[in-house]
Amino acid sequence: MPCRLTQLFGIQFPIIQAPMAGVQGSALAIEVSQAGGLGSLPCAMLSLEALEAELTEIRGNTTKPINVNFFCHSEPLPQAAKQAAWLE
Repeated sequence: MPCRLTQLFGIQFPIIQAPMAGVQGSALAIEVSQAGGLGSLPCAMLSLEALEAELTEIRGNTTKPINVNFFCHSEPLPQAAKQAAWLE
């Protein structure tokens, strides 16, 4: 009996690949999706041009579902005293 996660995402296995910003591109997302999991593309650090290129590469190599992941939080303001305490 398929689990709800597999039905929700249209994948074979209940596996979601962690999007690893800065160390991974479309190749890993493609392989995971092709293998039956939900491949993930980390997008937060990509320029618009790089994002378009990565998505084009993915769509050229798989028709399986993928996850595109963006940061959606505000950057905290630097606090020198807290930084110094943490480093100490």
